[in-house]
Amino acid sequence: MADLNAAVANLNQQMANLIAALQPILTGTVPAPTATVTHAATPGTHNVTALIDYSTRTGTSIYQDGIKSLFDDEEKFDLQNDKATAFVDKVRARVKKMGWDNATQGITTYQVDGQPVDLIENYGLIEMSVIQDQSKPWYESTGAQVNQRASQNNQMFYEMLMASMTQSAIDRVNVYKDEFMLDDTTGKLVENAAALYKVIMRCTTLDTLTTNKALRDKVKDLPAIAATAAGNVDTIHSYFNDNYNQLRARGADIDDKEDILFAAYENVPDAKFRSYMAKKSEEYYDQTGDMAGKDWKFIMKRAKEKYDQLKGDTHYEWGTPSPAEQQVIALQAELADVKSENLQISKKLKAKLKEGKKDGKKEGGAQGGQKQKNQKDKSNKNRQKKDEAWKKVGPKAGEPQTKEKDGKKWNWCEHHQAWCIHTPDECEVGKKLKASKTTIANQAEVNDSGKKNSYAQQVLAHLATIDFE
Repeated sequence: MADLNAAVANLNQQMANLIAALQPILTGTVPAPTATVTHAATPGTHNVTALIDYSTRTGTSIYQDGIKSLFDDEEKFDLQNDKATAFVDKVRARVKKMGWDNATQGITTYQVDGQPVDLIENYGLIEMSVIQDQSKPWYESTGAQVNQRASQNNQMFYEMLMASMTQSAIDRVNVYKDEFMLDDTTGKLVENAAALYKVIMRCTTLDTLTTNKALRDKVKDLPAIAATAAGNVDTIHSYFNDNYNQLRARGADIDDKEDILFAAYENVPDAKFRSYMAKKSEEYYDQTGDMAGKDWKFIMKRAKEKYDQLKGDTHYEWGTPSPAEQQVIALQAELADVKSENLQISKKLKAKLKEGKKDGKKEGGAQGGQKQKNQKDKSNKNRQKKDEAWKKVGPKAGEPQTKEKDGKKWNWCEHHQAWCIHTPDECEVGKKLKASKTTIANQAEVNDSGKKNSYAQQVLAHLATIDFE
């Protein structure tokens, strides 16, 4: 009996263990098996060497992402040279997103003189014949990759380019259709995306020496552009990149890039920025400091950093001139004010002089307004000249300012610079000069706006008040 009880107890324990094991299954709480996930930056780069199954929703989605236009709400590419850089940037981004630059199934890298050359950035370095020849594996009927991912990439790339152009642009590139619609060796014409891209960029930049020179000239115009860009370093760099990148893509270059950039920074209307870049220029040419061994890209990096720093400083006003420049600006403004004020004063003075001439004519009567000269006694010219001569000889230092001659008392008049009967204090000329100085000081010291006049302005202002009768 004891053995039977022990057996029953053991059976019960086993049953309890079995129920506990089955409990997660019975309640639906069993965790699903974990699948291994392969990392990919985008759906297009997931398993990038595998053939895309277009019968699946995933495959169709990848295709749609690949062929859609580069421009959503923007106007499509019209082959205009000034839009080339933006177009190339968009193409590069799509190529990377879709994995069209993959090492084994990619279609954008070509061998030139034994070196790999990227089609998107350096289309000018790859001849059309090289593109047509090296893309045979994915477009010819017997090509090694004609039934692989590379062929699918070629088709998506082609359709994307066509969808991204205006109709007028498509009409232009279709003139060269025989270069990108190629015989697959069976008599069937098939699309070659890389060849189409080459034609597009050739139509945009024109593969001629004349265009290379034009692009170089545009780069060299950078200092002039900087002077009209209101100191916007981003605008300056964008202009440089737009033209220099096109030049590089065509297999050409320009030697004095650094000189051009530093010359452009000299025209930025901000004293602190110019001072900073002038120091960087010295370091670059002396090969010292952090500019030693650096190139034009590093120069632009430093300029951008300084520009952002100054623009972001809430305690600094971008565009502030140097103290010397501020003085020049102030002097220019003052000169403009003086010219304006003097013009008004001169108009008044001319009017007074004109009135005086008119009055003179009236007083002239029958003689037509001619001025009558004082008539001197010419009966004894020799005696008169001798009399006038001694009056003009002034007293020497320390000699008396008065003397008697011919029974008369004579006084040296500083105003007439001659011996006269009247004293200097009695001199009418002296009194008028004194009155004029007082009037100038009191009445013409400030102008209508309350600003102090220069002495020349004060004199002009006083002259404008005189009645010329």
